[in-house]
Amino acid sequence: MTKVIEEEFSFPVEFADGTCELRGFIFRPEELDDAARALPPVVFNSGFTGGVSMYGQLVGKALAGLGYRVTTYDVSGFFTNKDARNTTKTGAQTVTNVSLEDQKTELLALIEWTRARFERMPAVASWAMGSVASLAAITELARRSAEQVPFYVPMNYTKLSALQGLRADRAGADAALKALDDDAAIPPFDTGTEATKLGYYPLDPATQAYVDVQLGDYTDVGGVDHWPGCSHVTAKSYKSYIAFDPEAELTSVSGTFPPALIIHGKQNTLHMPEESERLYAVYPGEKGETAVIIDGMEHGQQMQADHPVFQSMISVIDAGIRAHSA
Repeated sequence: MTKVIEEEFSFPVEFADGTCELRGFIFRPEELDDAARALPPVVFNSGFTGGVSMYGQLVGKALAGLGYRVTTYDVSGFFTNKDARNTTKTGAQTVTNVSLEDQKTELLALIEWTRARFERMPAVASWAMGSVASLAAITELARRSAEQVPFYVPMNYTKLSALQGLRADRAGADAALKALDDDAAIPPFDTGTEATKLGYYPLDPATQAYVDVQLGDYTDVGGVDHWPGCSHVTAKSYKSYIAFDPEAELTSVSGTFPPALIIHGKQNTLHMPEESERLYAVYPGEKGETAVIIDGMEHGQQMQADHPVFQSMISVIDAGIRAHSA
């Protein structure tokens, strides 16, 4: 069995208002054979608040076991990068700003750091809201006519406005959230109850137990805050993420888009499979014969190292990257 090495590093990110250093992590095989040396590195970015402290360690170790060098990180304001950016404190209350625009900028910086470190442009694998940020990143590379990543793997992609259909009162919540001051503190989640109806991220009830239990196992193991890594987020977070829509830009960008492997869980009731099917229809790059809709896969309930659904998904990703790495 391949021994996986974990290393920590830092990488600079140039935001519009200044530069900061973020912590990142590499998962890599202890030894590289010739076949592994031919593989591109992989950058992984995850969904809401996520990164190494969420699925980054899981996906990173699985791909490293197959010979890949994988870099990942926690988005700024959360977990190991909690104090780097996007948090403010009012009295005893810490409020976090969720910025997909920042996440796009961070991902582009990590792509560049990884390219310099391994002397080869990395593939990008991403999860849920991270897939939206990564779509924005590769669209930006196409717009610039810059060197493009060799392969793009969005998993459980969802146009963010579509999530609002999970709210008990979609229109009422949207109007109430947009009426709040940008800095107002709101709960991280909306599960349709009176206490959380103005939360940032809507959850279907079946997913709530998974969020509370399984993701805590990942973050607690990392020695960082329990999922979701924050107690309140800003109302600005909601307003900005509703407006963040790189999918709408695809038809206006004429640059090169990488081959894509679009993956979604068939039984996902949080991010609906139709979302990835729509992305497949409009994505301008090579994308195979169809989106890969995996039977038996919910949102993240099967994201466990020894689960056959997770292992099957990793095998599909591995095969896709190898087919495009010559």
